[in-house]
Amino acid sequence: MIVGPVWLASYPKSGNTWLRILLSNLLCGRAGPEDINDLRLATHSLVGRPEIEHVTMIDSFLLTPEECERLRPALMEEAWREARDHDVFIKLHDAYCHLPDGTPVLGRPARAAVYILRDPRDVAVSLAFHTGKPIATIVHQIISGSTRMGGIKPHHEQVPQPLLDWSGHVRSWTTQRDVAVHVLRYEDLRADTAGCFGRAVAFLGLDATSEQLARAVAQADFGVLQRQETEKGFRERRPESTAPFFRAGRVGGWREALAHDHSAAIEAAHGAVMAEFGYL
Repeated sequence: MIVGPVWLASYPKSGNTWLRILLSNLLCGRAGPEDINDLRLATHSLVGRPEIEHVTMIDSFLLTPEECERLRPALMEEAWREARDHDVFIKLHDAYCHLPDGTPVLGRPARAAVYILRDPRDVAVSLAFHTGKPIATIVHQIISGSTRMGGIKPHHEQVPQPLLDWSGHVRSWTTQRDVAVHVLRYEDLRADTAGCFGRAVAFLGLDATSEQLARAVAQADFGVLQRQETEKGFRERRPESTAPFFRAGRVGGWREALAHDHSAAIEAAHGAVMAEFGYL
């Protein structure tokens, strides 16, 4: 089996964390579920300030976002060095963008990528709870795009990352040709977790029996994750969040939570890509 870095990419609040938990339960093989605050999945960061500062020996808050982006390809080289003997999984919310000289911001391509996408109307609802921001603000972000996400506040642990609007993000990953990518809809993963997850695992060339897949799916069940978060909290939940990180995970919850003008605005802005992936 060929090993190397694997990108797990998504627009925020599209199921990336759940995918990583599924993989950790599959690959780490505990009798019980993986601890959501201490996943044993081999990971690497392309966005962490400590990693940037280790490579550059420069306080990353002294750098502009553009300067940080020029340094990020070096982090991918570190990931390749880490992955000599085993796969290293890298969570990303970046759109697939390039530096002015044509170099991908993410640097040398991973050996493979899984891109998980979700109905942008459900993304809007989930992201509003996650950030504590008004739904109108989130809908505007999804429609108009944000040049970069994160990295603004002095305490932020991540450097800014290019995001784009929802359609731009989806197309940046699904049309790039630098790395083979498996596209996975969150809705399909919820409807047939074992089947969809199994196909993603096969795409990555990972060995797994049907029994191992079934165990991982059971251990990453939403009810299990919610109980863990209730008992111990979850480190990825933001202080400003107005709901648990594993709030509901529903498909189509936007119908009750999103005002008509907001859903209509998202559909008007992203109808072409939504239709392409079965959301309209």
